[in-house]
Formats: sequence, C-alpha cells, structure tokens
Amino acid sequence: MKVAYTSRRPFADGPVTSPIPENDPVNIAYVLQGDYFSFFTLDKLSAEGLQKRLAPYDLVFVPLDLRALESVQRIAQACNGRYATYSEGNIADYQMLSPTDQIVFLSLINRAAINFLYWEKYVPFYQALTNRPVVYLPYPFLYEEAGSFRLPRIERARQVTLPSGLAGSTRNGLASLAVAKILLEMGLIERVNCWLTAVTFAEDVQAVQHFVLGTPFSPPKVRWNWRQWLLKSGLDYRKLLALKKNRSQGQQSSLPPKIVDGLGLYRRQTWHHYLPEAAKTMAIIDMNNRETVGRNALDAAVLGIPCVSTDRSDMQPRLFPATTLADSWDIDGAVALCHKLLQDDDFYEDVIAYAAQALTGFGREGFLQRWQEVVAGYWPGRPQES
Repeated sequence: MKVAYTSRRPFADGPVTSPIPENDPVNIAYVLQGDYFSFFTLDKLSAEGLQKRLAPYDLVFVPLDLRALESVQRIAQACNGRYATYSEGNIADYQMLSPTDQIVFLSLINRAAINFLYWEKYVPFYQALTNRPVVYLPYPFLYEEAGSFRLPRIERARQVTLPSGLAGSTRNGLASLAVAKILLEMGLIERVNCWLTAVTFAEDVQAVQHFVLGTPFSPPKVRWNWRQWLLKSGLDYRKLLALKKNRSQGQQSSLPPKIVDGLGLYRRQTWHHYLPEAAKTMAIIDMNNRETVGRNALDAAVLGIPCVSTDRSDMQPRLFPATTLADSWDIDGAVALCHKLLQDDDFYEDVIAYAAQALTGFGREGFLQRWQEVVAGYWPGRPQES
C-alpha cells in the first residue's frame, strides 16, 4: 500500500527515507516507506493540481488539525475517500469551532476510509460520531535513536525537568512549577530546568523567576515578534529554517540556557537539544491537563527517568502507572510521588524498569504489527509493508 502523510509541520516534501529526528507522528511515513507533504506545499496547488499530486497514493494521512481546517478539508476532498484522519491537538479542540465548522469536522471523519486515534480511551467517542472505522494507532517512537542519550543514574544531577513554563497553551505549566517550587524549598532538588517557548522566551523567563524566586516582574515592552508573525503568516518558511540550520551546523546550541538561583531556563529547540539535557535530571514533572499522546512520558521512558504526570495522555498511564495522577491540579500528590522517587531507590528503579519494558511495544516493530493488522482487516489483499 502506497501511503502519504500530510501535516502543517515544516518538513521537506518527498520520500521519507530516514527518520525525522523528532517525537512526531510524521515518522509514520518513514516506517511505512511513504512520502510526506507539508500543507505549505499543498495549499499552493489548485484543486485539480492537488488531486493530481495525491492520485498515486492508496491512502493519505490527514491529521485532524483544527487550526488548519480549510487545508485539511481541501486535502480530504482531493483524495476522493482515500484518506485517513489522524489525531492532532486536543480531543476537545472541536469545541472551539463554530457550529458550521463542527459540521465540517463531522463530515471529515464520516467520509474518511478510516479514522486513526492515538488516544485509545476516546475511540468510543469517535465511534458515536461516525459509522466509519475508528482504530487506535499510536505513532512509532524512535526509541533506538533517542535511547542513545540515556545516562546512568549515577551521572544525573539532583534536578528535575519541566517541559514548559507559563506561556499560553503550555499544558498546565503553572501547576508543574508549583510542584517544583515545593521540591526546591524542601531541599529535595537543586535545580528546576524549564523548557520555554522561544517565541515568548523573555517574558516567560521573567514570569518563572517571579513565581519561583519572587523577583520583580515588569511587563516586557511590546515589540514586533518576527517569529510569531512568521508562524501566523501562513508563509512557507522552510527555506529560512534550512538556512538557519546550515548556519548553526556543528554548534551544540546557539541559544545557551539562563542559569540562575536554582533555575535552568532553556529555549525549546529540537529533540536533539532537549534529550541530552533532560537525561541529566532525575525526573520529568508534567501536570498535563490536555488530552495528548504523552510525548513527555515517551521521552522519559527512553531516557530511564520517571515521569510524574496525569492520566490525560495516552502514554503516561501505560508507561508510568505508579507515578500517574488522576487530577492535573493534585499538587500534594505530585510532591509526594517526587519525594518517594528521590528518597526510595527501589521505587525509582521499579518505575523506570516498568517503563522501559512497556515502551518496547511502541517502537517501529510495534507500529508495523498494528499496521499490518489494520491492512489485513480493512484492506485485505493489499501488500503489507515490512
């Protein structure tokens, strides 16, 4: 079966012959030996040109990215029923759409050949919306590549990693910071490493320092933010990204962190910048309140560090059941779990051993096995990729 994967992400178009170095669903194209097309490319095509571009494919993956609903709709229409929707964003994002656009959302899943979700517990919800097939298909995690950054526990510092700061849409960063602040005050850790959105880095730095350290906060001067403008413009900025990458090639990081009084403030960059730094810490704290796949739990499992998070993602309770909370604002529960991890060596080792074992089912081989079952069940007679 010849497949293509489409998304609004700024990856290069064409055959995906090597893995995308990210914890990202686009690696579906790599594992299935398929092609990738960015919305940046497909949006430029006429309806006829789009139909012609996608005609060679038996199935086109179209993420249900409700931030780009018009693009998703055009691609789906060009596929004449040969498309699969795929999870993207929050399961509840449809509520942000107008009634008219919610009908568009329903039409997309009702005309799809199949609908794939990376949240298994929401399969019944989708089945209530459509008579088309709905299947749980978590995307392949590159644990062989990511595992190269794992460090022995003895080489880790008494620090914790927070995947976000206080900027908007950071999945409950304030609650994660509240947990980390208490751990600092208790003397259980020496530093909190926060990974902040580059677009709002200066503002986030100041806000995090104010919350954790009590430093003064002054609203930053309003300046033209070229990054934010570029993201919202809809312009194809992939050439600029390639130029930036070429200029910084060979440098470990062109954007060093700000280290101050128990805080490490990092710009969120690439997976390969994040993983080696996260690997040096004792745990990841993620008081997530959005329905997600659980990227942070996946990263933690492959690095051999515990993830204290919530059951709002698919992967967290699968990989870290002993450190999973039922409430995204259970500060006391999170602190208690972190305390036990940092004080009880046996508990720590049991948690990471369980995660390492559970993770093996979500790599390339696990994905291919699930995919072959899907092909056999819904497209009998089709060749199964190996």
